[in-house]
Parts: sequence; C-alpha cells; structure tokens
Amino acid sequence: MPVAILLSLTLLFFLAYFNRFLGLRSGDGEFSGGVLLLAHKLPYRDYYSAGPPLNQVKSALELGIFGRTLFVSHVFAVIERLLIAGVLYAWMRRIFSTHAAMLASLVTIIVSAGDRTDPLASYNHDAILFAMLAGLAASLSIEAAKKHVVLAFSALAGTAAGLSILTKQTVGLGVALCILTIGAIAIFRLGDFRRAALWVGAYCTGLAIPLLCIAAWLQRFGALQACLTMLFVSGPAAKASHPGIFLWREGMVAAGNPVWLSLAVVALACSARAIWRSISETRARETHPDWRWTACLALVVIGVAEALAFTSLPALRDFSKSSIYYVMIGSPFVAVAALISGWRLRPTNSVRTLQIALFAALSWSVAVTLSLSWPAFEAMTLPGLGLLLAAAIDGTRPWGRWFLYLVLAAMVFIQVREKLDLPFAFDNQDEPPIRFATEKSSQPMLHGLRLPAEEVRLLDDVSAAAKTARAHGLNSGFTYPEMSIVYPLTGLQFPTRAGSHNIDVVTDVFAREEAARLQASPPAVVLYARPTEEQLAAEEAIWRSGHPSGQRDIVQALDRIVASYHLAGTYQLRPEDTPIHLYVRFQ
Repeated sequence: MPVAILLSLTLLFFLAYFNRFLGLRSGDGEFSGGVLLLAHKLPYRDYYSAGPPLNQVKSALELGIFGRTLFVSHVFAVIERLLIAGVLYAWMRRIFSTHAAMLASLVTIIVSAGDRTDPLASYNHDAILFAMLAGLAASLSIEAAKKHVVLAFSALAGTAAGLSILTKQTVGLGVALCILTIGAIAIFRLGDFRRAALWVGAYCTGLAIPLLCIAAWLQRFGALQACLTMLFVSGPAAKASHPGIFLWREGMVAAGNPVWLSLAVVALACSARAIWRSISETRARETHPDWRWTACLALVVIGVAEALAFTSLPALRDFSKSSIYYVMIGSPFVAVAALISGWRLRPTNSVRTLQIALFAALSWSVAVTLSLSWPAFEAMTLPGLGLLLAAAIDGTRPWGRWFLYLVLAAMVFIQVREKLDLPFAFDNQDEPPIRFATEKSSQPMLHGLRLPAEEVRLLDDVSAAAKTARAHGLNSGFTYPEMSIVYPLTGLQFPTRAGSHNIDVVTDVFAREEAARLQASPPAVVLYARPTEEQLAAEEAIWRSGHPSGQRDIVQALDRIVASYHLAGTYQLRPEDTPIHLYVRFQ
C-alpha cells in the first residue's frame, strides 16, 4: 500500500504538466537524438555530441517502437520518474521505517523535478536512475550472507554503474568510483581481504561489460576515437579551461544567492540531532504514525497547488535551491560519520550503518558530478535529500514530527506551484504557465501535447517555411540559440557540424569553425533569438571568466546572413523573453 500511494501521488504531480510544455530551448535533446539515430545518423561520426550515446539509443528504441512523437518521450520520462521513486523507496525502506521512506521519497521526487530547465526526458535522470540501481545493488551485497549472492549483487552494481557512465560520463565515473571504494571497505569490514577482493573483481567485471559492448559498437562504425575525444577532451574544455574553475563557479553561484545557502544551514542545524539519532542506531526504528493521514495531507497539498495553477496567483521562484545545498553539505558529513561508526561497531551490528555510509557517499558523488554541468539544479537532490529527510523523520521526537510534516508540506506546495507556473525555461526563453497550454499543433510529432498558442504559431510557421524551402530545392535550416526540436519537426538539416552551440557545449575554437561553416553554406531557414550584449557578457562571465567567446562569431555570422533574408515572423513566449525571429532566404 505505501508503494501504491507513493506512485499515485507522484503520478498526480507529473500528469498535471507532462504534456503542457515543449522544451523549445534546449529541452528536447533526447527526442532529437533518438530521431537522428533512427535516421541512421550516428553521434560523433555524423555530428558533434558532448555526451555518451546511451540516452540516444534508449530514445531511438522508444520512438521506433511506440511512434516518433514528443508525447512518447514525455510518457517514458514520467515512467522513469516513477521508477526513480520506486527505487528510492526500496533502497530507503531497507534502512528506515516504511512511513519515513514513503514520505521522504515523495518529497524528494517532486523537489528533484523542480529545476526550471528540467525537460522530463533527461539524460541527467537516466544517469541518476542507473546510479541509484547501482547503489541499491551494492547495498544488497553488503547485507547478503551467502558468497554467491554477494558477488551477484556486486556484478549487478558494476553493470548499473557502467550504464550510468554510458549515459553521463561525469556522474557515472563518480558513482563507479564511489561504490567501488565504499563497497570494498564495507565488505572488508564485514568479512576479510579475500572476500573484499572477490567483491571488487565481480564489480569490475560487471562494470566492464556494458562499456565494452558500446565501445565495440562505436568501433564498428568508426566512431570510437571521436567519441572519446568529444567526451573527455572537447566537451570538458567547453565548460572549463582548468578544473579549478568548477570550484570557482560553485562558489560564485552560492555567494550570489546567500538565501539558498542560509536556509540549508538552518535546516541542517535543526535536523542534525534527529539525523544522528536515526543513523547511529544499528536497526531501523519502525515508527508507527498513521501514514494514511500523511498521505491524505500530501494529496490535499498537491491537489490545492495544482488547482491554484489555473489562477493568476504568483508562485515563488527557486525556493527549492536550498535543498541542493542541504544535500551538498549534509551528505558528506553523514557519510563520514556513518563510516566511522560502522568501523567501530562489531561487524554483526555495522551492516545498516555501512549501508547508510554508502548511500550518503553516493548521494554526494551524484550532487558534485552534476554540479560540473551547473552549480545548482534540483536533480542534484537525488537521492541524498531522501536519505536526509527519512533520517530526520525517523529521528524526530513524536512531539516535533508534525512540525516537520508541515515543513515538508510547504516544500511540496511551493514546488508544485512553481513547476506548473513555469514548466520549462532555459536561457531567456521561459515557457508560459500550464493554464495557457490549451492549443493543439498540426505537427504529427506533437500529437498528444497541449501548447501555448504562440508556440503553436511558431512551429506551424517554421514547418510551412521548411516546405517552401524544399519546393525551392533547399533543405537546410539553423536555430540559434539551439532549439533542437525544430530539426526533427521540419526535416531541416543543420549545415554545421553540431546542432547545439550552447556555450557550455562547444569550445570557442569550435564555435568559430562553425561560424565559418555557416557563412560558407547559408541555411535556407533561420530561427534566431539574437542575444543582447548583456546576455552574452553574462554567459561569458560564468563560462569564460569574462573573456569574449566564440559565440560572438556565430552571432556575427548570423547577423550578416539574415541581413539579406526575409523576416517571416516574430514570436515571444513571455513578455520578458528574448524575441525569436524567423528568417527565410526566399519570399
């Protein structure tokens, strides 16, 4: 019953908006990658990609079997979030009480979707799901008694970690190393050196299998070397010129948002004693509150928040960012404390404590490696927020538990309101609230979605321009900044090496090369939201330490190209958004 309640409430949240936003600006990379793969275009060989291939492969399988529509991608993304909720609950249920595991899982899965750039179908969450499966399998290997069961779960943990690497290399590598280290320590503490060595061998074997399979597949098509270069050389170079910049960027964002950090510190100070009380026990404390009342409270909170989404009442912004710092600060302390405590206890009493150490260490690893993409976004709360909240719930005295429930209810209410008011936003393109997403598009790939009228008008106009271009014998198009959904919808081909030119995706040298390619082969259709000088400078301050970037070369190239084109339409998703202009070479 707790699992059914958890999944039902989670589904209630996602069904409110999953088909009411487009993700126009950098929100459809998974869908576009799947369509390209179905068209026999391989990443690394046929176009530039800074991420591993598993996400595109998964997308191609979904779209190939169930239909090439964005609705299919969104449905499978919702299913994936339900799987994440279920795995999180199953993992925490082995450590904490049923009630705490259910409630903490629900809050965590809603908060983790709260980032404004979360497109639902996300390689970040793919990688996190595999990381959590790896952590759960490793945790099961710690508590298993029979040697063959221990080795089987160890191999499964390695395989899941390998799949995480093949989805997002930073997250996967961090998780793989974390589980290898903490898992080996735990097995050694519970057994001996030989048992730990066998565990490591099984884990590494499982880890190698998916990596070797994908490497062989890429090598067959001559793309392996290019893949390794893009993943580990050019891709990281676009985000930072040296490793220290990641730490500097993290500090800059935190310093610029002291409220987020302050709330996290206050929350940790208030919950630290309860968390310690919970993790210091050798067995889970099975509390016996009436969880049906808390489930009813959650239902009311989510229902009221969703009802208010169809009003003009304002919603708070980025309140959930404090949860990220709560995890970033709290999880390493829990990992170290649990590891020390587990080492001091007798082996028979240390299983639960070592499992908590593994959980907390993996949570911190996921948060840190995700922060390399951006210093603070809500996916970083998985799975660590669940661990800290479950520990706080179990460790809180009965007289203070209802206060904690009210805090969690406020977190859920604010997050649901914000997500439905701003379902997706990226880089000066904010999509309207779901109450405005009422129109159907004539595009077959958008069947099943309800979108704002301005987005429907934009897509219909671009598709019409693409048809006219083909009538003139032209089939090239370009979007800047990247709006990848346009390419599969219209069938237009970008004349450059890459389809995305976000500043954290391509290096400045590569961007200048792409600008030259644009001028050498001007596209027939251009969808262009020209960034202002202030917007370019703001991006360069974050990603290039204030130095001019290759993005300026692309902007200059596009300015020269569209100067002689016909302006076919202008679109604005929200009044504060940068206008998007549609240019065509013909009239």
